Amino acid sequence: MDFMFLLFIAMVIGITVPTGISYVLYKWIKKKGIDKRLRLLAFIPIFIAAYFIYDAVYPSDEFYKVDFKEVTDMEFPKSGNIIAKTASFPDHFGDYISSFLIEFDPNDLKKLENQLINTGFEEKTNRMSSKELDYIEQRVEGKEYAKQFVYQLKNGKHYSVGFLNDNKSVIVTRVSW
Repeated sequence: MDFMFLLFIAMVIGITVPTGISYVLYKWIKKKGIDKRLRLLAFIPIFIAAYFIYDAVYPSDEFYKVDFKEVTDMEFPKSGNIIAKTASFPDHFGDYISSFLIEFDPNDLKKLENQLINTGFEEKTNRMSSKELDYIEQRVEGKEYAKQFVYQLKNGKHYSVGFLNDNKSVIVTRVSW
């Protein structure tokens, strides 16, 4: 079966099932003569489905903190503040690209650099290009890369961590294909 057809079927089911449940609940509550304000409870399935759709399209900061852990093999520092973020929607193999801009305290910045070196990242001047990374780079007005570390796994994943010249900003990019 074609991936787009399966995606279409999943979307139809993901939208029509909660809508159908809400409709049946609303009619049942109305038939029982229950207070009109309680009829709003019938729309809870629609709100839940809408939340999951929204979260799939616009991932939370927690999603990027998990990617940070995967890329750097260290927990997201408490001083970290995610300034800008973007990710592609996963393809039918679950592969996606995420890129995000973080600001850290200088101490955490140094710990991160040491962690990358100890993990096997290589300092390079060239970088991989993606529309997600381009989007993030447009948000760092007047800042340039001071250092760039990259790591490529054999399973098709590419990690990149770029330190900017303001001594607090880092761009993390995770690519899988």
